[in-house]
Amino acid sequence: MLEYPAILITHRREIIRQIHEFKPDVIVGFGILNAWIAARQAKSHSIPFIYYWIDALDTLIPEKTFQMLGRYLEKQTLHNSTKVIAINKTLRDYAINLGANLQSTSLIGAGIDLDQFNPTIDGSAIRSVYGIEKDDIVLFFMGWLYQFAGLKEVSLELARSRESFPHLKIIIVGGGDAFPDLQRIRDDNHLGAVLILTGRQPYEKIPEFIAASDICILPADPKEKIMQDIVPIKMYEYMAIGKPVISTKLLGIMREFGEGNGVIYADSPEMVPEIAYTMATNGSIREHGNSARKYVQDLDWDTITDTFEHTIKEVT
Repeated sequence: MLEYPAILITHRREIIRQIHEFKPDVIVGFGILNAWIAARQAKSHSIPFIYYWIDALDTLIPEKTFQMLGRYLEKQTLHNSTKVIAINKTLRDYAINLGANLQSTSLIGAGIDLDQFNPTIDGSAIRSVYGIEKDDIVLFFMGWLYQFAGLKEVSLELARSRESFPHLKIIIVGGGDAFPDLQRIRDDNHLGAVLILTGRQPYEKIPEFIAASDICILPADPKEKIMQDIVPIKMYEYMAIGKPVISTKLLGIMREFGEGNGVIYADSPEMVPEIAYTMATNGSIREHGNSARKYVQDLDWDTITDTFEHTIKEVT
């Protein structure tokens, strides 16, 4: 808990030093404490301040008792901001509900490297390494393995319904809180060939892993507050490679992608295997994948950065 007062002291000192040394034309903030400090300093020096919202950060504060304080500081920073930018519609509304000025709050979506993530990538080497056959239907998830990520529920459903969903497998890339539990589920249910846990992998290998899959998943607990207002970057990376995504009904995801854009919604994590198997048997995987790629094909970083640069010029 000493980290918080330490940040207030050391970040404030450094921000003041950098303002005096570099004399910036604009300051951009992303956090809570340092953004709060920076916005106050920017106001006192008559420097425009842009508050860039990439997450509902107050919901991620580990100490629940401090989350209300985090929201209060976010409100103060929003009040002192010249411009507010959010990376998805739900975050924009969240910021506005906290007090951001509607007229000065804009939306700049997330970006993707469309050269690195594209449908021409070959995933056959990954399938070979992990013993995946041509007829296997592969689900894929990557990222930090939170307890609320829904992966334990999906895995247990695969164990319960193995005979109903032949050839259905799942590759999970990443480490985290749920990793030991997933290992236990794999071992206790003899899912060694079905539940493939790779651990952490180099980022440059991720496109191949996605390409090796048939369907990507985001099965987080739909009641989990942390997941309500965000749209993970990995969603765009999945879709850029032409993979449909099965997601639980998370507010931010549903608002961002709607219907018919390559994202299929499940009421619960347990429903993911059945939906995936239905897509495989009715032949709709490719159609949904094409829709996914079409949705993100203009979200390259060049476009995003051009929009951001234009926003900076507007406030300076």
